Amino acid sequence: MKILVEDTIPFGMEYMKTLGDTTLYSWQSLRPEMLTDTEYLVVRSTTNVDSALLQHADNLRFVTTATAGTNHLDKVCLEAAGIQWDSAGGCNAVAVAEYVVSAILHADDAGYVDVNSATVGIVGAGHVGTALASRLTCLGISYKLCDPPLENTGDPRDFCQLDDVLNCDIISLHVPLITGGDYPTVNLIDAAALSTLTEKQLLINACRGEVVDEVALLRRLKQPDAPRFVTDVYWQEPGIDTAMIDAAWLATPHIAGHSVEGKTRGTQMVYEQLCELMEKPVSLKLSDFLEPVAPLTVALENPQHDRLSRADLRRLFFSIYDINEDDRHFRQAMAESNQFAALRKAYRVRRECSAYTLRLNAAVSEGIRNQLQCLGFTLQFP
Repeated sequence: MKILVEDTIPFGMEYMKTLGDTTLYSWQSLRPEMLTDTEYLVVRSTTNVDSALLQHADNLRFVTTATAGTNHLDKVCLEAAGIQWDSAGGCNAVAVAEYVVSAILHADDAGYVDVNSATVGIVGAGHVGTALASRLTCLGISYKLCDPPLENTGDPRDFCQLDDVLNCDIISLHVPLITGGDYPTVNLIDAAALSTLTEKQLLINACRGEVVDEVALLRRLKQPDAPRFVTDVYWQEPGIDTAMIDAAWLATPHIAGHSVEGKTRGTQMVYEQLCELMEKPVSLKLSDFLEPVAPLTVALENPQHDRLSRADLRRLFFSIYDINEDDRHFRQAMAESNQFAALRKAYRVRRECSAYTLRLNAAVSEGIRNQLQCLGFTLQFP
């Protein structure tokens, strides 16, 4: 079994070498002749798998990407060649959801929204949208879902139309990039949609830059009644229009899903796919590779409330993930030179809530305990 793995995949060699003859290739260096004897190819989103790459791939059986997105895979080409493909869909869903929660809490702290009364409109109810909805439920924040393709499959959840979502206090975008068919998402949020938003609303894009008409968005954000905009994604990455950074309230370099858990979960998922294809047992798990995190001692100002106070919630959540830290670093680095791709590749260590054990006073209310456990924390009492 000859397996070729991109070297940016966390623990890629450690996982795949247990299944067969595994070789690493350097980031952005894959050439067609390297696939001559390869049977299994494991990539990330920085590698385009198309007809040019596959011209010598006579032995290739399976291509998978250790990322949620698949726009870098030419599925038509792969299927025509009889090559199976897959992805790690959902691997980064929790990380992206926590990114959005951090942005919402900062907007609450700045007085732009009120989480006690705000409604979040979630556009796209797949892995990420569902993870976000779950966390909003934990926090008692109202939300609406919009996903016509899922709705038409008979998904039993309550859905609304895009126009309804655009009336929400916060709009968060979580759709895949689709260029054709019945439900295209390119420029889903166009000039007409942007014109309906006001300075009292927050628009968050953590899916794909092309989902929002960037030219129309830049024009809209220059107007005095413009909504606040938070973005992790851009048109034409990595050669982005840096004017978008200046126009955004918060901006980050496509790292919303880049938690340690999210990236390693992607490796775990593609490893399990290869195990199934090779009819081998799954012998490795996420905890075999992730370093434990020291417990956090948490003192709550209002431990007997039915739920976390806004101040306690912000303090706790920002100690786990503070989007402002990534925003500051991104702006500083991009002001020095265009380092977009390098910033993504060298992103800091970031853990999800589930990595942490919280040491709490035993007097914490049952409601708060339930909220913290719902967010993924493990609780420890004296």
